[in-house]
Amino acid sequence: MKKANIFVILMLIPLMGIPQNDFNSGIRSNNRTSERFLFDDVLLADQAEFKLRYSDSLAINDSIKKTIFHYDFFIGTFIPTQKLELLGVKPAVGVSFGINSERMTYDLTLEMRFGKTKNSYELANLEMTNNYFGGYLGIDVMRDIWTGKKNQVLFFVGGGADLFEIEPGDYRDPNFVEYILFGEDQIQTKSSRNIFSHNFNFGLTFRFFNKKKNYYAIRYRYNMVDYNSNKIRTDVTGNYHSITLSFGGISKE
Repeated sequence: MKKANIFVILMLIPLMGIPQNDFNSGIRSNNRTSERFLFDDVLLADQAEFKLRYSDSLAINDSIKKTIFHYDFFIGTFIPTQKLELLGVKPAVGVSFGINSERMTYDLTLEMRFGKTKNSYELANLEMTNNYFGGYLGIDVMRDIWTGKKNQVLFFVGGGADLFEIEPGDYRDPNFVEYILFGEDQIQTKSSRNIFSHNFNFGLTFRFFNKKKNYYAIRYRYNMVDYNSNKIRTDVTGNYHSITLSFGGISKE
């Protein structure tokens, strides 16, 4: 009987090492699992950081893609104020073109105005005339201040040169052949005279877009000019309003 008990005890001794081995094995397994989880976390963090950098890159590229060509054809009216009212209301035509990037638009604008003046004015040579031809060439910077589903409102400021032609353009000096054949007295020798002024302006534009990225727009602009010159005796102090209707669009991205 004692031999049997000793035999059983001897048989149990190896088995007593199994829990110990399992415990140590479990610790090693947990350590490896922790290391794997830590590696996975680092990998996920690197992937997330890469995705953020990639999304930033996409955002920059998308911004670049949104830089598109812009054009605008318009007709409107020239409405002078103060003593400049002697010129009267005049029709105007023009074109604008430039780039549209995000919420900003940068345009080069060319406008022409024409027609006889409402009242005659006196030139420096004491002659009276009712001739008028005008124009504007400048740069407009516009900011989108409100955008709806199909509508857009922009505030803008602009600056450039304004032209006031005070004598007919067909008055010219004779060329050499005309001078020899007809003499100076039979040729009109008055040349066209122009007054150039600064033009600082600001205003609002309302656009209505259609499905083809074209739009119809109405624009109000207040223009600050100075036409007074030693070429003209009449006081023409004043600024002018301009209201235009336009058709324009933006190129596809």
